[in-house]
Amino acid sequence: MNSTKAAKKTDPNHLGFGRLMLWKSSDITAGWVNLLMLNYLSIYASDTLGVSVGVVGTLLLASKIVDSVTDLLAGWIVDNTHTKLGKARPYELCIIGMTICTILLFSCSPEWSETVKLIWIFCMYTLAFSVFTTLRQGASNPYTIRHFSNNPVLLKKVASFGGIVSMAGSMFLSIIFPMLMQKIATSAEGWTRLVAIIMIPGTIIGVLRFIFCKEDPKVDEESSQEPVKIKEIFTMFAKNKYVWLFAIIMLCYNIIVNLAAGTYFFKWVIGDVSLLGISSMLTIVLLPLMAFFPKIMAKLQSMGKMIFIFCIIGVVGYTICFLGNDNFLIVMIGFIMGQFAILPLSYYGILFIMNICTYNEIIGLPRMDGSAGILSNFSTKVGGALGAFITGALLQLAGYVSAEGVTSQPDSAILMIRVVYAILPLVMIAIIGICSLAFSKLEPIAEEFEAKKHQEKSVEN
Repeated sequence: MNSTKAAKKTDPNHLGFGRLMLWKSSDITAGWVNLLMLNYLSIYASDTLGVSVGVVGTLLLASKIVDSVTDLLAGWIVDNTHTKLGKARPYELCIIGMTICTILLFSCSPEWSETVKLIWIFCMYTLAFSVFTTLRQGASNPYTIRHFSNNPVLLKKVASFGGIVSMAGSMFLSIIFPMLMQKIATSAEGWTRLVAIIMIPGTIIGVLRFIFCKEDPKVDEESSQEPVKIKEIFTMFAKNKYVWLFAIIMLCYNIIVNLAAGTYFFKWVIGDVSLLGISSMLTIVLLPLMAFFPKIMAKLQSMGKMIFIFCIIGVVGYTICFLGNDNFLIVMIGFIMGQFAILPLSYYGILFIMNICTYNEIIGLPRMDGSAGILSNFSTKVGGALGAFITGALLQLAGYVSAEGVTSQPDSAILMIRVVYAILPLVMIAIIGICSLAFSKLEPIAEEFEAKKHQEKSVEN
């Protein structure tokens, strides 16, 4: 028994449960920030602050202008960072800024003028996503690669089993928040109190990764430390088509998860917002499936092909979801099927980026672990803002009534809520499937290149 434990500790491919939990702690908190900011901000602003859903959506989309600059700078900054703590680890402390901005954003007073409300929302949202989230995301892939010693076996385990942890953390909040929302968030002060209850312990959880997870200096010792030039980043944009494919995938994925239509759908179509928590609880059935992702990928010999097949299931699921109308059971069956398509994308971004970095090497560029994620990070946040913007714009166009105390909505608004909840995700999933299949062509090329590179190193040693 002791010899087995000792063997596991010395096995470079072993991923201990404690190490996994410490590593994913920050992602759990980041998931909570995203859930609150992107899924509940719209309904908080419209139904509590009395701000038009269309105006809020436009405001969040406008903040992406700032992102267009900060995303480019973040990847370049991370690629050229060298400190005693490592290349990417220092930026992990941005999680604190994300949680503070979340609490402050939900501390807006209904008594403020609409102009002040909009400035407050814009500033807090922009700080949270364009500054703190941008820097943390820019460092995420380099940090992951360096903490796990660029070990592809470990990285796949972290993506699969770590995804279960992240999903469980987000699911926990998705289940309890709608229930607490009905009891506590009955006023502006209630919203502030509820968000603080979530985010204060979330901050403590979020800093555990920074404290306990160090970078492996050997990763940088084995690679060139020459500064990455801005010109090389733009060369990557011009020559590496897979950067754009992954960016489109992440754009569509984030439009889906940030449409923020679930709260509206369960409030006005199903008629009970507390059932939104139950719907999140039902997705628990998907957790065991994630443990089989590596085996499914090995069977298909492609991550992209696996996602393509899951997208077909997702399209069927969201079709069922729309046809289910206000039937909770049918809607949930379709919704769970729809989650098949987007589930792998939540946690396999690191594998996409690794292939993109390898292709950079193939075409004669530096790997650019940080800069390789610039476009996908930017499209992630644009997708998040577009989700809120699309929801707000379409609901306003359909005559949605934004005010506190409203007891009904026009039929046109109800139909539009159903369209945003089911039909738009269906379209986005179809695009994701096409792009994933195209990306799968890179996988055997990258695998062959990496194998040849490791063989050459072995000969040199």
